[in-house]
Amino acid sequence: MKLTRLIASAAVAAGTVAVVTGFRPIKPRELVGLASGSGEAAEVRRIKIHFDSVLADLSARDVSALTDGQRARRAVVISTLRGYRDRGVFPHNYDFPGQAVPYFVDRKTGTLCAVAHLLASTGRRDIVDRVSRADNNVWVPELVADSAFSTWLTDNGLTLDEAAHIQVPYAQPVSNAEIARDVAFIVAAPFALTGSMIASGWNLAGNADGHRGWVNGVGIASGLTTILVGARLAVSDVSHNPVRLGAATAAIGTMSLALSVRGIRRHRGIVEAEREAQRKTVAQATVAPIVTGGSHPTAGVGVSLRF
Repeated sequence: MKLTRLIASAAVAAGTVAVVTGFRPIKPRELVGLASGSGEAAEVRRIKIHFDSVLADLSARDVSALTDGQRARRAVVISTLRGYRDRGVFPHNYDFPGQAVPYFVDRKTGTLCAVAHLLASTGRRDIVDRVSRADNNVWVPELVADSAFSTWLTDNGLTLDEAAHIQVPYAQPVSNAEIARDVAFIVAAPFALTGSMIASGWNLAGNADGHRGWVNGVGIASGLTTILVGARLAVSDVSHNPVRLGAATAAIGTMSLALSVRGIRRHRGIVEAEREAQRKTVAQATVAPIVTGGSHPTAGVGVSLRF
C-alpha cells in the first residue's frame, strides 16, 4: 500500500471519528496565556481588558433621561470602577478548574468583585453580605428579583444589563507547566493518531509478516501515545462526547499496538522456523569411510548431504 494512500486513509478515519463523536475545535483555557503570559498576571490583564470595555460602554451611554442626582451618582460609580480596575486586585476562582465563575466575595482574602465593590462603596455592604451568604457565585441577572439591589441600580443610574456587563467571572490562573503540558498534547495528538493509522494499515498489508522492524516500532510508539491521548481526551472539554471520543482514539492506538506486537511475533516465528530448518539440514549430513581396492588401495571419508 502506498504511503499516500495510508495518509489519506488515516485522515478519513480521523475525520470519521471526529464527526461520530461530536468533536469541536480544541479551546483549552491554558492557551489563553500563550499570547499574554500565564498565571496570575495574565488573569489580571484579562480582567482589566474587560473593565476597559465596560468603562467605554458606560461612558458612551445616553443618560439624558436620568435625573441630575442619578447622573451624579452614576459618574461617581464609574470613577470608582475605574479606580478598582487600576488597583488590579480581584477575587480568585478556587473551586472550578477550567471554568470561568463569578465570586461576589473572595472567601480567602475578602476581596470584593466589581459589583460588590460598587455596592460597598455606596454604603450598601449589607446587600453584599446577604448576597454572598446566599450564593457567592451568583450571576447578576439572577438578582433581578432582589428589590434592594434593583433600587440601588435605579438610584445610581444603572441598568441590570449594565451591572451584568460590569460583573466578570474568574478563571483559575494557569502555570507554565500546565500550558506546556496541554500544548504538547495538542501538538502530539494528531501526529500520534495519524502514525497509529498509518502503522496499522502497513501492518495489515505490506508488513503483515513483521519483517519491517521500524514499522513495528512506529506502531508501538504511536499506539501507546494514542492510547494516552485517548485517556486525556476522555476527561477534557474538546468534545460534546469526551468519553466516546477518548474511547475511539484509544481504540485506534490499541489496534496499532496490537498489530505491531503481532507483526513482531510473526517475524520472530518466521526467523525461528528458518533457523530450525537450517539445523535440520545440517543434522541430515552423513559421514562414511571410503575404501577402494585394486593395485593401489586408497582410503578416505565421504560426506553426504541430504536436502
